[in-house]
Amino acid sequence: MGLLFLILILVGFIFMSGMLLSIVRGLSQWNQSYFQLSKRYAAGKNEANGIMYGYFLSTPTLLFDYGRTFCQLKSHRSFFSGKNKTTEISMAWFDKNLKLEISAPPRGTPGRSRKIVPLDGHLQENFSAFSNRPEDAQRLLSAGVCWQLEQLRQIGNQTDLSFSIHKGVLRIRKNGYIKQYQPLDDFIRLSLQLFDQLMLTFAEGLNFVNSEEAVVCSDVKCPICSEQIENEMVVCPRCKTPHCQDCWEYNGQCATYACHETRFIRVSNSSAQN
Repeated sequence: MGLLFLILILVGFIFMSGMLLSIVRGLSQWNQSYFQLSKRYAAGKNEANGIMYGYFLSTPTLLFDYGRTFCQLKSHRSFFSGKNKTTEISMAWFDKNLKLEISAPPRGTPGRSRKIVPLDGHLQENFSAFSNRPEDAQRLLSAGVCWQLEQLRQIGNQTDLSFSIHKGVLRIRKNGYIKQYQPLDDFIRLSLQLFDQLMLTFAEGLNFVNSEEAVVCSDVKCPICSEQIENEMVVCPRCKTPHCQDCWEYNGQCATYACHETRFIRVSNSSAQN
């Protein structure tokens, strides 16, 4: 009996050591992914930006500025359900009174303070949307916003997405822990592009007909020279930011942070409207 007991203890010790080694190795790779992301998104920023590494009872967190907003990337597990793991990026949103919830797969009924927001076409098949201000929510759901939502939905193995604006915070969530660098980078990049598209719905002077066409109105400023664009205008096909053509060619790519698009759409003078 004594020998059997010692054998069981030894087997248990080996098993627990293997599990512990696997957890440490996985967490190390997870931290490494966040370290690479911090060099791309948080490097050269102020002291509030950077990475908090994960340990046995915590997961890594990335903090960084994006324009005038502050972003946080993290993963967490529901307190009530250990199986409910999510990866989330959150950003500050200027309208603290707006409540908007968009989810895929679609949810059945809205909350008490929200009404259904009508969706068009393919988006209606995969998403549901509820808001306390449906008209304002519909204004946000431009063609560019809808396209970015669909791209975010398709990241990873699970075609799910949760998007919300509540109490001045915009949150985008995917089920499961995303640990590898490339899908995490895709998640951040598409989320920032979604934020850009949302902000463009408040911009004056540029009206987008669809993802490949633009109509110029007036008072559009270039993000590189900060001057009004009067003659040759080009538009980024990814984030839809307008530039002077000379400035784009000098910079070599879109000036929007983390966009990195090198192609542009030329908007001719004949399409300008006063």
